[in-house]
Amino acid sequence: MELLVVVAVIALLLAVLMPSLRKAKEMAGRIVCGNHERQLDTANNLYASNWDEMYCPAMMYNAALPAVDQYSNWLQNPDFRKYMALDDRQVAENSMIMPDEYFCPADKVARYDKFSEWDVLCSYAYNVTDWNNELGGYWETSWPVIESPKHLVHKRTAIPRASEKINFADSTDWWCTWWGANYIDGWDVVGHGSWQDYADAGIYGPVLYRHNEGANFAFYDCHVEHLAKGKAYIEEGGRDATDMWYVKWPL
Repeated sequence: MELLVVVAVIALLLAVLMPSLRKAKEMAGRIVCGNHERQLDTANNLYASNWDEMYCPAMMYNAALPAVDQYSNWLQNPDFRKYMALDDRQVAENSMIMPDEYFCPADKVARYDKFSEWDVLCSYAYNVTDWNNELGGYWETSWPVIESPKHLVHKRTAIPRASEKINFADSTDWWCTWWGANYIDGWDVVGHGSWQDYADAGIYGPVLYRHNEGANFAFYDCHVEHLAKGKAYIEEGGRDATDMWYVKWPL
């Protein structure tokens, strides 16, 4: 009888403590994730300090290379990787892959998402909302040229209110956008899905709200905020309601 009482007390304690333990674990994971994004943001500002106030390009183009290699993104930029201390830490042969310690603890797909030769094993995405011709539809291959004749890049001194402009966000691809933050058709339907899962759902440049129905966002001034999905994406009001996604407007 005494043993049963002890077991019952232990079960009761576990029932009381488990929600608090889960919450504490989630909060710890959110903090680790936020620190990762802050490191990315810091590396981007170091890049700007060494490249005439130009941030690391989200996408780069080099016509001198073979066609298959002409386009590359920020994850493949050797200088950015150097500022992240990744220059000597290539994983496999794909420089778009980041070491395990840079994955978000709540990311359930990055380590296992093998959807083609274009593996993007990273938990965070660069905000490229300004660089879509339709400003709200599908990502296009005919990107407009911003600031630089060959790269998609913002200049630090040209960004108004850097503390209010998103640079990096929780994702499952290397790029994200305001319309990719659409949780109604995206996260609420797909959840912890791969890049391909989101593409199949018509969501490109997705934001993943894996931190208690919210996501971490790093802003250009190097501070990080956790925003609930209803704050990160506001369907009514369009651009005016989600100005934090438009880094430099008008183009």
